[in-house]
This record gives sequence, C-alpha cells and structure tokens, in this order.
Amino acid sequence: MRRAAAVAVATVEPQTRLSLVLPLLRDPIRTVRLEAVASLMGVPRNLYTPEQLTRLDQGITEYRQAQMFHADRAEAHVNLGALDASLGNVVAAEAAYRTAMRLQPFFIPAYINLADLYRQHNREDQAVQTLRTALELDPRNGDAYHALGLSLVRQQRLREALPALAQAAQLRPDLPHYAYVYGVALHGAGEGQRALQVLEAAYAQHPAARDIVVALVEYSIQARDRPGALAWARKLVELAPEDSAARQLLESLERRP
Repeated sequence: MRRAAAVAVATVEPQTRLSLVLPLLRDPIRTVRLEAVASLMGVPRNLYTPEQLTRLDQGITEYRQAQMFHADRAEAHVNLGALDASLGNVVAAEAAYRTAMRLQPFFIPAYINLADLYRQHNREDQAVQTLRTALELDPRNGDAYHALGLSLVRQQRLREALPALAQAAQLRPDLPHYAYVYGVALHGAGEGQRALQVLEAAYAQHPAARDIVVALVEYSIQARDRPGALAWARKLVELAPEDSAARQLLESLERRP
C-alpha cells in the first residue's frame, strides 16, 4: 500500500508531493524507497531543507544502484535517464536513453523519453526525428504518434500534426486525453464540426472525462448550437456538482433566449 501511495502521488503538485512522499525515503521496504525517489523526481531542490536534501541524495544513490543491478535491461536505463533529466543532467540523460535504445531497439519508451528531453531543451527537430524513428520500428504505437503530434503543434505545424494525433486517438481509445487533444487540434485548424464529432465519440466511451465535456460545451457555444451547449453543460454539472463555474455557465445558458 505504501508503494502504491508513492506512485499515486507522482503527479501531485510539488510541495504536497514532497510532504507526502519524503517520509517514505526511510521506509524499511526497499521497493517503497525506490518508488519514493521516482515520485520525487521533478520536485525543485529549492523546496527541500538541507537535511531533506541529504535524505533525497541518499535515496538517489540507492536508486542508481538498483537500476545498475539491472543494467542489461532497457527499462533500467530509461529510469536512469528520467532521473538525470529531472536533475538537469542533460548529457547523462541522453546517454542513458541511447543506451536503452541500443540494448533494446524496439523499446519505444526510450525514444519517447528522449524526444521529451529534446522538447524540454527546445530541440524540437530532433524530437520529431526521434519519434519518426520510433514509428518506423513500431507503426502502431499510439503514444509515439501522440508525442509526434504534440511536437508538430508546438512548431505551429498544425496540419501536419492532425494525422499523427488522429492515429494516436485511434490506436489508444483507452486514453480519453488523446481524443481530447485531437479534438482541440481539429477545432484549432478550423474543423469545428469534425472536432465535435470526435469529442462526442470519445465521450460515448469515456463519460467521466471532464475535459471532453468542457470542450463540447465551448465548441457548441461557438457553433451557435444552444440546445447542444445546454445539454453538455448539464452533463458537466452532473460530473462536477461542486464546480461553481460549471453551474454558473449552465445558468447563463439557460437565461439566454
């Protein structure tokens, strides 16, 4: 349970994550300590006290030793790359990802992580090249298509991004965020009706995906579809009855002629 807790809070905002996870660095179970280190990646070091930093660095040393015990596996080097990337060790992170790619050329997470490293340092051309290489190796990898689409969007190459985002949504129907991103991109490209169709189909599969419902409300309003906007606004309030902004939006739509 403690190990699962360390994993679960990995996306919580840094200060809260620090307070929740730091005690787990002293857990008697090694796997809990290792997950705690992984969860603390990305928490800025200026948020730690000197004593906390000492504990963190001890945990990082143990984490590196644990990964090197499995140095024949690509996953271990991806983990080391993620660690070094979070610490700002760009050269070491890139080397770790490339080691993973050499050990296991078809291990696509290594390519995706390397592309993300390039993104963080404004090397988008290299990110695109890396992701295209990944897709040559695994043409049905939805995660690589999604990352490629986002890279192209960041470069303001929206029309080029749409096919990649479409593939990602098609190949990973289990991830509503991919369909949401594709729908937003379609709308941004001036394809409002197609965006609504994509988002409505995604909602049918993921009726609890709040971002999709929010987009459907907004895009229905922009399309001057008041009945549709009302229907989606009501669903949004049902999803988040405590959301005052959603309720105010619904009331505003209901008052309109």
